[in-house]
Amino acid sequence: MKLSKSLPLIALCAVAYAPTAASAAPTIKSYFEFKKPKMITIPGDLSLDSGGASAPVSNVSSTYTLGFEGISQYDGASFGRNFIPPDTMGAVGRTQYFETSNGAYAVFDKYTGQRLSLVSDVAFWNSVGQAGANGDSRVMYNAAAGRWIAISFGASTADIQIAISDTDDALGSWQSTIFTGFAGGVADYPTLAMDTNAVYIGTNNFTSSFQGTTLNVIPLNSLFGNGAPSVTGMKQFSTAFPGTFEDRGFALQGVNSTTAGSTGKVLAASLFNYDSLGFTVNNLTSTDESGATLGAVNYLGQAAFQSPGPGRQPSVAIAANQRVIATLDERISSSVYEVNGRIYMVNTVDDLSDGLDESRVRYTILDANTFAILDEGNIGEAGYDYYQGSIAVNEFGEVAIGYNRSGLDPTTGKISFMAQLFRTMADGSLQSMGSEMLLKESLVDDYHNGSLFGQAAAGRQRWGDYSQVSVDPSNAHNFYLIGQFAREYNNAAGGHPGGTGGSRWGTFIAVLTTPVPEPETWAMMVFGFGFMGYAMRRRRYSASFA
Repeated sequence: MKLSKSLPLIALCAVAYAPTAASAAPTIKSYFEFKKPKMITIPGDLSLDSGGASAPVSNVSSTYTLGFEGISQYDGASFGRNFIPPDTMGAVGRTQYFETSNGAYAVFDKYTGQRLSLVSDVAFWNSVGQAGANGDSRVMYNAAAGRWIAISFGASTADIQIAISDTDDALGSWQSTIFTGFAGGVADYPTLAMDTNAVYIGTNNFTSSFQGTTLNVIPLNSLFGNGAPSVTGMKQFSTAFPGTFEDRGFALQGVNSTTAGSTGKVLAASLFNYDSLGFTVNNLTSTDESGATLGAVNYLGQAAFQSPGPGRQPSVAIAANQRVIATLDERISSSVYEVNGRIYMVNTVDDLSDGLDESRVRYTILDANTFAILDEGNIGEAGYDYYQGSIAVNEFGEVAIGYNRSGLDPTTGKISFMAQLFRTMADGSLQSMGSEMLLKESLVDDYHNGSLFGQAAAGRQRWGDYSQVSVDPSNAHNFYLIGQFAREYNNAAGGHPGGTGGSRWGTFIAVLTTPVPEPETWAMMVFGFGFMGYAMRRRRYSASFA
């Protein structure tokens, strides 16, 4: 594993795209496209094993504390909900881990990995008062409220439905609400974030083509207050395309924060430039966002990149499948966090400085007040593609990044779910806590979901479209990561007599516990925390998992 860093940037870059009233209509990036999950109907998809899950692994190493298999494509198929890709998503609560996917939802004991519940996505939404679901689910845990939030397409993909648990028990009662995200079209790729005032849901809007974006800002108390959740006081900011050509970005990600204030923040991939951007949401309250306004766009000035190409894999049997895995694009596909005055994000890029035409997971650390880059680096090694990254950071500035890696090497090139741990230094830079960890290796070296076994990959080989890292609310030094891997072939050789398909997806949850740093490292970090509270934090530092 090689970690390359750029020098910290002191100031924001100049805006790269500044259209005038006389400007011709800009050309949007062609790969920013509709991502609704695809239902497939290949025979033999029912799993014949015990629930389609491998046994949990415990105490594998000092930092990789627990790992267990989550929902698989076979699970969804057992409900008649057989989709690609899974849209891998999950969150950790006080005692449980809740996973959502396209087709099925599951709840696990977070300490043992035991699966406590498995239902179809449609059944879940029916149970909370909604008529069906169409995928693109996300879930988070609100530690301050001790309650869960889940979102999904409604029965109509123009709608976004929201479910809120009544308690911290994901197996208990829930209530829900629904709103129109994009009338007459698809409110695609809904994102989810929370701060102390609002819940943020961003959508990419499509009819037969891209029509723009919407940022939905919902008062926190409308969802987590007493009584049934509602969207009372919601403010919708829509940016039409083509229109005024304002670049508010694509796949808008609200910034998760527990810092009190009246200003929210949003990051996104630029519509027209190879860069990311940020802007503020001003005049927020926890009860009514009708007076909210958007601040100016700030381009981040990331190191030069282009959109990543397809991911490689060994594919010994079929050479045409060696580079078919869809690494998506440079959108910020998973959660963004603000902690201690810094914003942490990752996206997938093809860095132009190495000339390798390989995808990399890029982390970017920003000043939360100015959006200036404090640190930036690429996670990657020559000969491999790195993609589908996700990040989380705790109150101590400790960071976990999960991602997929694959390459042509027949021994190490299978698509693998990997991770690294970092600590934040006083200047905002990240310092590695050790080498990258293999969390789960795919069972096959030739993933071509939706294609018949023995044939070349047909169509776009969807992967992801996202992963997630979340911080344990019971012990901030524990990080829960979820990612995708390729399961066995859906044929007799893979244990599925009568099956004719290729490989199928699975998901994997891993728990990483950060190691206690050496005293000299704490001395370097203390200035980032501030002297006040240092002794308290040092006493609270426990590396135990339970």
